[in-house]
Amino acid sequence: MEFHKEDIGKTRTYDFLREERYQFQGLRNENHVEIRMDVKLLSVNKGVPTFKINTILYKQSNAIGLYSWVGDIHEIRKELIFNLNEKGQLGTILNMEDIRRKWEKIRPELIKRHKKDGHKDIFITGITELLEDADRLSDALRFAQPYLLLFPGIHAKELKKDEQTIGYRELPNFLATKMVPINTVETLIELEDGKFQIEVKGTIDENKFEQEKVTAMIRILKNRPRVPTQLQLGYIERYLLDEWPWSEQSMCMSIAEIPGTLYREERNILKAI
Repeated sequence: MEFHKEDIGKTRTYDFLREERYQFQGLRNENHVEIRMDVKLLSVNKGVPTFKINTILYKQSNAIGLYSWVGDIHEIRKELIFNLNEKGQLGTILNMEDIRRKWEKIRPELIKRHKKDGHKDIFITGITELLEDADRLSDALRFAQPYLLLFPGIHAKELKKDEQTIGYRELPNFLATKMVPINTVETLIELEDGKFQIEVKGTIDENKFEQEKVTAMIRILKNRPRVPTQLQLGYIERYLLDEWPWSEQSMCMSIAEIPGTLYREERNILKAI
């Protein structure tokens, strides 16, 4: 699907809901996130669109441990301006200077707020280094939510009804590895009301996934050489299309499990309002 100059200035408002449940070594945690955002097409230059996402509401249910950091640093990405890459996914972030200024403004307060957190220095240093490189930040956000559901790249493909195409996703921030690489099969289906839906099913890309790192970490934690370490993944996406260059409603669900050690479940829903 192409973007045209007559679309410049058009804005859509979306509600995004996320539920995540995590269990590791018997420790359980969960978080619920609610976001409302405006998504605006700013320009189209030689076929390359530039978008702005402005978050007008952000809520989360969990403010403990790592989740507290997620909520605190949300402010620095409250407004994102970026173009799309050749695959129709989040490309280069263009307002990096604004993002860095926001970070410098809130960093002293975060240091005070988390002074009792033993991992404080690691988080502060990691965020600072991430914001030094626009490409690294883009890579970190491209397959994260809600950006994946907004710009999954499927709209840039010439899909034909009931024919399968191949895609790629990542499950970010996974145990002992940076991510889980996912190969996808994407199918365009015509619904009874004449609308179209894209269904996506994903499986682990065994050639890229660093299973050995996960195995080594779990064996050390369990102190058992024959403990199960193989990752099992269930992954689906669904997009209800309309005439705009994005979906009317989207969802992404994943369950990553290593029996006896890890259970990670995520449900993400994006809906135009």
